[in-house]
Amino acid sequence: MKAAIWHGRRDMRIEEVPEPEVGPEDVRIKVAYSGVCHTDVFEYLYGPQTIFNPPLSLGHEFSGVVEEVGEASSGLEKGDRVTGLPYYPCWECYFCKQNLWNLCPNAKAHGMHINGTFAEYVLLHYKGVYKIPEGVTLEEAAVVEPTSVVYRALKRSGLKEGESVHIVGAGPVGLLLAHVAKYKGADKIVVSEPLESRRQKALEMGATHVVNPEVEDPISKTYEICDGLGAHVSFDCVGSIATLDTAVYSTRRNGRVGILGFGFYESPTYPLALLAAFASEYNYFATLGYNVEFKEVLDLVGEGKLKPAQLISNIIPFDEMIDFFDHFEETRRKHLKTLVKIG
Repeated sequence: MKAAIWHGRRDMRIEEVPEPEVGPEDVRIKVAYSGVCHTDVFEYLYGPQTIFNPPLSLGHEFSGVVEEVGEASSGLEKGDRVTGLPYYPCWECYFCKQNLWNLCPNAKAHGMHINGTFAEYVLLHYKGVYKIPEGVTLEEAAVVEPTSVVYRALKRSGLKEGESVHIVGAGPVGLLLAHVAKYKGADKIVVSEPLESRRQKALEMGATHVVNPEVEDPISKTYEICDGLGAHVSFDCVGSIATLDTAVYSTRRNGRVGILGFGFYESPTYPLALLAAFASEYNYFATLGYNVEFKEVLDLVGEGKLKPAQLISNIIPFDEMIDFFDHFEETRRKHLKTLVKIG
């Protein structure tokens, strides 16, 4: 099969590799679409950051069709349209038994420990494979994974109906946050973003207010919009000291600040403005992927209550993927969610 194999920094090649062998509890999936996450691009440009076993294929957002099912697997058959968890939990540890698969210390992640979805086939444990509901396209199913990330983040934030949200950065994650926050009943959803096209997209996806941080101070503007108190919940979706400061200081006292962005470049940074927590009793929280939220999001997409496919800005052929990665830093502002058409 063909796979885009990452060998090292700026060294990824589309190669012929053996198809993955199906174990008793495995499912082999023919990949239809694989979404490009900024993590994939930054690993390509600046890695290895989170890649533990190179060479391997990157990619972890996907949809496809079941090709082969292991003899001990159940509930799936050849031809099923599916998506699934981009990691392989042990299913037996304390965290797995609490449905906290994303915290499994033995999990193997696609594109980090094992081969990912920038390949014609990918292997998953049958428990982590989900059938795509009728009416949901393969393209839309490929965006369920990043939507699940923000769905879990909003769940962990404790966002209540009628509360306000400030989102710093309108990349794919920030836009999906606005979309899911609207679904969850947030009253005021403020998005600060310098690009006009992304501010417009934020309004389309659920934001009630947008701020251009190059023209207005997003902190004072968020206070003005949110009753002079600041937002109940703020999210940094960029990952810099400046954007975290913006998220922190636009949040009302006793508010919550979520950290969803982190910069990769030459070395990853995880900045925390800790002094603000002591001064204003903030509750910082972090979020790692998702667990049961994946199926919840897939069902909501199937019911038409969430529509993440509007995030898709372009679809590229598999053989153009490396060129896209090479020029990503030059073109990143032109795209939101890029899908790679594998099969």
